[in-house]
Amino acid sequence: MTDRHTDLLIIGAGIVGLATALEFTRRYPGRPVLVVDKESHVAAHQTGHNSGVIHAGIYYRTGSLKARNCVAGCESMKRFCAEHGIPYEECGKLVVATQPEEVPRLHGLQERGVANGVAGLRMLDRDEFLELEPHSTGICALHVPSTGIVDYKLVAAKYAELMAAAGGEGVFNAEE
Repeated sequence: MTDRHTDLLIIGAGIVGLATALEFTRRYPGRPVLVVDKESHVAAHQTGHNSGVIHAGIYYRTGSLKARNCVAGCESMKRFCAEHGIPYEECGKLVVATQPEEVPRLHGLQERGVANGVAGLRMLDRDEFLELEPHSTGICALHVPSTGIVDYKLVAAKYAELMAAAGGEGVFNAEE
């Protein structure tokens, strides 16, 4: 790699590094940003191997920064995907209680989710959740309709493309 000047150097072309680089190019147009990765392409590690879930925000402590960011990020990710033609699915999820002692925890998740601003949460009895997922077993379930899935490799690639279009640079195969 040749010597060069950059205002921001990011090591790693995963989703966090690329999102940071993209945001930097938006906030500071014209200032150089460089993303360096030892691999040959974006999202080669954790980003490219995760479950692809767009989390709704039911698990984090009410009022916490994690909770606020998760709820806002869920909608932001869906909006980004829609704006850039990246396929995603708002498939929802079921959190299923299989034992009676798990039911209060589901109610707690529902209360926390509502307090965090997650819309549409519903407790479903067995017959109701079997309509959504007939191969599931349990006694009741919390339906979280805003949970989604996306291929984060595609999101990372779009972040890299937008960052480059804004003047940022990616350097790959950079071991040293």
